[in-house]
Amino acid sequence: MNSDRKGTFQDLNALFVFGAITVISIHILGFFIANQHDFPWNGELEAVLLILLRFGRSLFIFATGMLLFYWYQKRELDWAAFWKKRWRTIVLPYVIWTAIFTGFKLQSMDPAVLAAPFFESLFTGSAFYHLYYIPLYLQLNLLFCLVKPWFERWVSFRLLMVLFVGQISLYVVYQYLFVSPLWEIDWSASPVLAFIEHTYISGQNYVHMYIFTFALGAYAGLNLEKWRAWTRRLQLPALMIALGTAAWMTYGYLNGTVSYYDSLNIFKPIYLLYTTSFLVSFYSLSRYLGKLPKFGGWLSRMARQNMAIYLVHPLILFLLESYVIYRLNWSTPLIMFAMLVITPPLCIFLYEHTLLSYWTGGRGKQKSKPVYKTEVYKA
Repeated sequence: MNSDRKGTFQDLNALFVFGAITVISIHILGFFIANQHDFPWNGELEAVLLILLRFGRSLFIFATGMLLFYWYQKRELDWAAFWKKRWRTIVLPYVIWTAIFTGFKLQSMDPAVLAAPFFESLFTGSAFYHLYYIPLYLQLNLLFCLVKPWFERWVSFRLLMVLFVGQISLYVVYQYLFVSPLWEIDWSASPVLAFIEHTYISGQNYVHMYIFTFALGAYAGLNLEKWRAWTRRLQLPALMIALGTAAWMTYGYLNGTVSYYDSLNIFKPIYLLYTTSFLVSFYSLSRYLGKLPKFGGWLSRMARQNMAIYLVHPLILFLLESYVIYRLNWSTPLIMFAMLVITPPLCIFLYEHTLLSYWTGGRGKQKSKPVYKTEVYKA
């Protein structure tokens, strides 16, 4: 691990917090888009916002790659210690909340009823929406362990360009195989074809759809000062590209050229360009905000709670949408804002009270040394 690190790494705290906000926002927007009759507002604006905010996972994949390669660079990796830490901070809370969500969905405590859905949900992240990221995050960690020595030696801007083109090429292949197929293919004809179809249908669950973004984070972590200088110089051009691609996607949806469903697909070249340019343009701002004396401290504290927000927010939103907001005589935008504000603290409260350390006498220790520091900020 980096031997010269002091304090916490502040560059990404604003990015983590913003990413968590976008994750909660798209789930709130999705609900109100589907319930326009009960909560009327500007449906087109809601849809555009949802389309443009679907880059939270890309932000966290980049940050995961950056932090892993930054903290562990030029040091032999202790696999046992590495995975023991992730068992404690990632896997165990995920297992607990998968069990909670499974029991909540099935309205049962019968082990015979819960066992099969529980174990299926563990591997697929299907216990509640968006939980697939935990199995994906573990895949990213395994990929890091496998490629760390090779990346430390060979990662370069040229390799990033190769991976960028390769990622776009994969998206184009999937586009013409499944979205706008050029050939009639019976994907059930053989196990190989069925597997290829699966890699697209469940693509968001697998690392091959995010290789470039993860590699970009690895490059940033291994070349931190160069990355900081590069993003500072390219901040304005990258922002122009991000705004241009956002305008293009918005125009395509509003004039009917691209359907709403297709607009939600982030696995296409224009969205990869959009998320990459946004990352480059936002990084310097994130670093600046992270260094502010008071606001930076708040960002740091909130960033440490990303695991809590990520795991628990589906339950909080479900309860609000099912039992609370129908009783409020408020405007739709005000309800949406209230849900966005109240969800994080409720998530943190529930999450902390389901940790084993809370019930086994580890509360005092947890206050002085939070379990969740750097590599668990995701959504």
